[in-house]
Amino acid sequence: MDPVDIFLIALLIAGVWAIAEFAITLRKTRDTLNSVSDSVDDLNHAVGQLVDQTTPVISKIDGMVDDLQPTVRELGPMAENLNVVIDEATVSLDKVNHILGDVSSATSGVAGVGESAGRIVSTATSAAVGVVSKVASLGGINIPEGQQLIGKGNPEKESQSVEATVAHTEDEHSSRKGGYVTYTTVSPSSDNK
Repeated sequence: MDPVDIFLIALLIAGVWAIAEFAITLRKTRDTLNSVSDSVDDLNHAVGQLVDQTTPVISKIDGMVDDLQPTVRELGPMAENLNVVIDEATVSLDKVNHILGDVSSATSGVAGVGESAGRIVSTATSAAVGVVSKVASLGGINIPEGQQLIGKGNPEKESQSVEATVAHTEDEHSSRKGGYVTYTTVSPSSDNK
C-alpha cells in the first residue's frame, strides 16, 4: 500500500465521519427547532386567548371613559364654583368673627356699666342711711341693736337685713284681720317666774 492510498482511505473515513456528524447535528437542530416551534405555537395560543379575554375589558373601559367625558368637562366649572363658595364661606366666617368680637366688647362694656351702677346705688344708699342715722341720733331716737340701719358694713349683710325687715313687716300686716292686730301667744319662760 502506498502512502497515497492510506491517505485517501483516511480521508474517506474522515469524510464519512464528518457527514455522519453533520447529519446528527442537523437532526438535533431540527428537534430543537420543532421544540421551539411548539413553544412559540403554545405562546401564540396563550397570547391569542389573553387578547380575546382583554378585548371585552378594553371595550368596557373605553365605554366608561366615553361616559366620563361629560363629567370631566363639568369638573372645571364645578371646581370654579366650589372655589367661589369657599371664598364666600371664608368671608362670612370673617364677618361672624368680627360680629362676635363686637358682641364680646359690648357685653363686657355692659357688665362694666352694671357693676358701676351697682356701686353707685350702694354708695348712694349708704350715704342716705348715714344721713338718716345722724338725724336719728341727733333727734334722740335710739335704734335697737337688731334693727340697726344699713350702710355701716358689708352690703350683702345689709341686703339680708333689709330683706329680714321687709319679711317681718309683711308678717305683721298679714296677722291683722279686719283692722285688728292679733298677737301670737308667748309661753312664760323660766326667767319670768
